[in-house]
Amino acid sequence: MLWFVVLAVVLAGLGFLVWYVVAAPESQVLGKSLVRGPRNSGRIALTFDDGPGEATPAILDMLKQAEIRATFFLCGQNVERYPALARRIAEEGHEIGNHSYSHPRLLGRTPGRIAYEVEQAQRVIVHHTGRVPTLFRPPYGLRWFGLFRILDRNGLTSVMWSVNSLDWKLPVDRIFARVIQGAGPGAIILFHDGVPPRASADRTATVEALRSVLHAVLGRYQCVPVSEL
Repeated sequence: MLWFVVLAVVLAGLGFLVWYVVAAPESQVLGKSLVRGPRNSGRIALTFDDGPGEATPAILDMLKQAEIRATFFLCGQNVERYPALARRIAEEGHEIGNHSYSHPRLLGRTPGRIAYEVEQAQRVIVHHTGRVPTLFRPPYGLRWFGLFRILDRNGLTSVMWSVNSLDWKLPVDRIFARVIQGAGPGAIILFHDGVPPRASADRTATVEALRSVLHAVLGRYQCVPVSEL
């Protein structure tokens, strides 16, 4: 019976180790990822994943009114679906990052498949916006073996986050509370303005929570694109 307990403990430990390596935002095991900026800068970065999407115009309107520039990690297939929104993001001075072409989980993917996802998204984004992304955020925050070599050859830096709003599943008040509690100098805050290709979701809570977040952080921090942290 003791051997069974020992085995269970070992397997649990291995499972946690694998999770940490590939999924923990702060993990640097497979390669270097930016998680936050300097803690003494007085700056924070708002980031938006999975777009463009139906919530993007409302978010852009709010950012424009607040005179804030953010970083949008775009999915190639969504850029093809909403090219005018992708161009608007670029034209209004926001930073554009690569969030893969079709938003797959990269776990277990071959280097060839990972390269396709990164490089096809890069081509699509450049074609529709004229911007060459230098930042990459892995779908679901999951990194895998071979990814960082592919990022290096495409001039891309991996960006994770220090504050996860969980805006894809929480109500407005809890999104706001998570962000305000976690926000601080150098914070990289994760929101979603779109949904993965072939998926469906309502980003109304994101839009409503963001309005309150902007009201709370303006005057306390300078909101800048990730590259300016």
